[in-house]
Amino acid sequence: MSHGAIAAGHAKTAEAGLEMFRLGGNVFDAVVAASMASFAVEPTLTSPAGGGFLLAHTQNDQNILFDFFTQTPRQKRDLAAIDFYPVEVNFGSVTQEFHVGLGSMAVPGAIAGLFHVHQRLGKLPMSVVAAPAIDYARSGVEVSPFQAYCLQILSPILTANAATQKIYTQNGALLQPGMQLVMPGCWQTL
Repeated sequence: MSHGAIAAGHAKTAEAGLEMFRLGGNVFDAVVAASMASFAVEPTLTSPAGGGFLLAHTQNDQNILFDFFTQTPRQKRDLAAIDFYPVEVNFGSVTQEFHVGLGSMAVPGAIAGLFHVHQRLGKLPMSVVAAPAIDYARSGVEVSPFQAYCLQILSPILTANAATQKIYTQNGALLQPGMQLVMPGCWQTL
């Protein structure tokens, strides 16, 4: 019998991982499924455009570190030639400057890393592992009070361009608790 726990910032993230166990998958199927689901249900905290690390401990006592952190371009470009500008984010007790725009993006590693982890250690087909995330992103999830709070804090970033406004606003206002958050680009990518 298997025992374990899934820690997540949203119930649907944990549910995606648990579903893999119900379908006969292993812990690495669950990790990949939960991570992908988090892209759809926790987009202010995680993203397929991000990166990460995964320290795996296998059944045969192997410890494997997967490094799929983002990469920055090797060639520096003139700041005037790229879309890169500051926005202020107010965290309540402190305000912090972030830079947004296309020039602020690194080459993502999350998707490639998760596919590599799954290919090496997963058991179920990737189509099964990705299914919960695709479903959540396509059909949407109800915005929780915590998600609405995160949207409010990050609104200078999330409303900086028309593409993100389509996702995080409705009729010009940020999504509120009870509204549906749909991630069309996310499910299409997955």
